[in-house]
Amino acid sequence: MRKGVLAVTAVILTLSFGIGLAEESDRRAVGAKHRYKRVIREIEIQRKKHEDLRKQEKSLLDHLDRLAFMRNRKNMELKSLQRQRLEIEKAIRLREKEMRGLTEGISLTRKRIEARVVALYKMSKLGPWAFLLSAENYGDFLRMFAFLNSMIGHDFRLLTTFDTQLARKEALQRRLAANWEDLANKQVAVSRKKREIEALQQQEKKSLRRLRAEKSSYAALIRDLEVQAEKLQVLVKRLSKERGDGLEEGSGFGALKGRLPVPVAGKIDRKKQGWFRGISLKAHRGAVVRAVYKGRVVYAGWFKGYGNLLIIDHGNKYHTVMGHASELLKEKGDWVEAGEPVARVGSTGSLGGSSLYFEIRRGGIPVNPLGWFSPKDRLALK
Repeated sequence: MRKGVLAVTAVILTLSFGIGLAEESDRRAVGAKHRYKRVIREIEIQRKKHEDLRKQEKSLLDHLDRLAFMRNRKNMELKSLQRQRLEIEKAIRLREKEMRGLTEGISLTRKRIEARVVALYKMSKLGPWAFLLSAENYGDFLRMFAFLNSMIGHDFRLLTTFDTQLARKEALQRRLAANWEDLANKQVAVSRKKREIEALQQQEKKSLRRLRAEKSSYAALIRDLEVQAEKLQVLVKRLSKERGDGLEEGSGFGALKGRLPVPVAGKIDRKKQGWFRGISLKAHRGAVVRAVYKGRVVYAGWFKGYGNLLIIDHGNKYHTVMGHASELLKEKGDWVEAGEPVARVGSTGSLGGSSLYFEIRRGGIPVNPLGWFSPKDRLALK
């Protein structure tokens, strides 16, 4: 009996130990599975971070260009709002002037009515029939009747004028109130737009500071800019082929080498030399950019990496290229004369403050612009 109990006990202990081992094994398997999942998840997170970083580096210029484009669009919206505000202010000034004239007219009409009321009051003591019956003969009667009729007509017109003037004044007051409300709304919109532009400017500055701190990212940005420079070259070559005229030295634009004026007063930004095919001139924002020679505008619009870009065809396959403008004053197809304002200096698409990017192209190929300016102007640019 005791042997049987011992045997059963041994079996139970064996089974319990086996079950415990199995449970421990299961727990270890579950733990390993969780650890495996965590590792896989961590690998996926790191892979995604790496992919995001790669995409970010690839689209640095896109990001900056998008910010610059949005800021440029908001600047145009701001200018439109400011023009509308000026128009409203002008309308208010005109209507206030009209109101002053109308008020004076109403005052004069009121005085005339008051005078007529006094006269009528005096006449009412006798009555109009007594006035008419005082006529000595029929002719006097007719004349006095005509005079009385004329007075009545005059008084009627006077009252009608007064009513019209009052109605005009009320309508003018309503229009003025609407104008003042519009002006208040425009001022709010202008303030809001300025804040939006300021926020974008701060975002651009922050992005640039971060890029400059990360040398690899900044190098990637410069490579993107070089790619855009190649695209610009393709564009200018295509525009040059579209014109189709040959190269003739010693005439037109080509005869002015060493005598061209600078497009804007400024200093050469040496930091940007070598990035592009032209020169970058530091200048005050809003400074007027002038055509260096007569020609026709063949491109006027946004170009990635250059912001607001203007290309002028000067004939004989010569083109000048101007970028980073805050505002383009000419449109595609416009003819311009030498010295005529064509744009304003800005920082659209620029990596460093207000400047004008300037190129001279001969047959689509960039040439050193400095050799084309007069000695005096070259000295002033240094």
